[in-house]
Amino acid sequence: MKIYLIPAVIIVFAIIFIHNSFFLAHGASSTNVSLENDLYRDMEFWAAEGLIESQLLSIKPLARSEAGRQIAAALDKCAAMEKPSSTCRNIQEHYAKLFAPEIAEARDNENVRNTFLKPLESASVSYKYLDGAYSIYNNEGIPYGDGHNAIIQLESNARLGKALSFSIEPRLAYFGNAGNKNEGSEFDVRLHKGYAKLTVFNLELEVGRDSLWWGPGYHGALLMSNNAHPFDLIKLSNPEPVVLPWIFSYLGPVQFNLIFTQLNDERKGSELANPFLYGLRLGIKPHRYLELGASHLAQFGGPERRDMSVSDIITTLYSNTNHDNEKTDSNQEFAVDFALTIPNIKKYIFLADGIKLYCELGAEDTGNPPDRRAYVAGFAFFKPFNLERAVFRGEYADLSPNSVPLAWYKHASYPMTYEGRVFGHHVGSDAEDIYLEWFQGFEKLFYKLGFDREESGVQTKVSSQFKNQYLAEIGYRVNTNSKVTLRYVYEETDNVDNIADDSERNQFIGLDATIYF
Repeated sequence: MKIYLIPAVIIVFAIIFIHNSFFLAHGASSTNVSLENDLYRDMEFWAAEGLIESQLLSIKPLARSEAGRQIAAALDKCAAMEKPSSTCRNIQEHYAKLFAPEIAEARDNENVRNTFLKPLESASVSYKYLDGAYSIYNNEGIPYGDGHNAIIQLESNARLGKALSFSIEPRLAYFGNAGNKNEGSEFDVRLHKGYAKLTVFNLELEVGRDSLWWGPGYHGALLMSNNAHPFDLIKLSNPEPVVLPWIFSYLGPVQFNLIFTQLNDERKGSELANPFLYGLRLGIKPHRYLELGASHLAQFGGPERRDMSVSDIITTLYSNTNHDNEKTDSNQEFAVDFALTIPNIKKYIFLADGIKLYCELGAEDTGNPPDRRAYVAGFAFFKPFNLERAVFRGEYADLSPNSVPLAWYKHASYPMTYEGRVFGHHVGSDAEDIYLEWFQGFEKLFYKLGFDREESGVQTKVSSQFKNQYLAEIGYRVNTNSKVTLRYVYEETDNVDNIADDSERNQFIGLDATIYF
């Protein structure tokens, strides 16, 4: 895959570094907001009401310092309202308390807690019951098994001076039927996530285990999602989007992620052990309503392919010529995306007060331009029929290119998987996915209704597998710092594993309790 913009991207990165290092003052280092946090869903509401404008929501996770800056901006807009909306009350009564230290630091860079240890940032207890081979996805690779499952997970954070921050999330789990091993039962203790950050001005270097989500998709992403287990990675990024000087100011706020990791999981057959994974994500916001992004992943290396020069690596990452079975062989994916969020449109469209439209278009090949295309497209209607804190969503994903239906995520040497899970869209190769969801929140109570339909083996199988999931979820916020959520999903699968007339009916029940300290 040939990417002509690479030199320009490198120049932009250099400008970001120089501009932030010498001209801007920023807060102290901070840990990330977990991808499971309700903050990400609620921030879409804020954008749909015009309460925040400089955020880039297609690059996750957010640093807590950036979350504090966005919450502070939303609080200022709410304070200026004659009658604050339900969304504003949620920010003022909930997030203003949960992120009080980060908001204070965002408002006053001198008011920074230089060194602290927070033994418990959050604690969660969850119980999951699976009746049959129910399909689990977008859960950071946790291998629930048939029957009873229980997990206790803790999060601890710390800061040393202004430049270093740390986070650890240990997990104690019991997996019914030994999770995905299908034998007996299993207790598992592991470090689910944990990392250290070095922050200098507005550049941060993160080293450790963490999850990523690239792209505007809500239900799935083409290149990078939390479907697989968190990576052990090195990540360079700018936590706060910045506006560059000179003519680059027309790009609006700019943010990037640059990652590198080695996938030390079990591989099989001709798949090469311990390959490297390189990733680059760039996001810009040229207009307060429009966010644009581009992502690139390349998996390469492995046994007998380690003696690579700088020239070999450049050839591997940016050549548009196949190098099958050579040391410069690789599997690459590229995607571009947009998200358009238009607030306050009730006077034009009575069905909603805010609307979000988005699309991610990707390619996995060495063509010029790259072919074997896939895409994710979706919409969200906020406050439909004037219902406060309600949203109706729809999302469609097509990962069955006409040219090569099995191109996505599959490769003889470098499949885009980690610990058995695709780290892109959970639906996988030669598949399509349709997702619909209704969500509504109240002062303490919220509920969700969802429907997901997957078709697998769209072009390559005589009998496509069809899977329907019907979801109902209800949650209750006991107080600012704690909530309880109950979820039920019924799943029906026809033509299981593409075998005609073979069907399954599975169920899932989940109960989660979370406390933030």
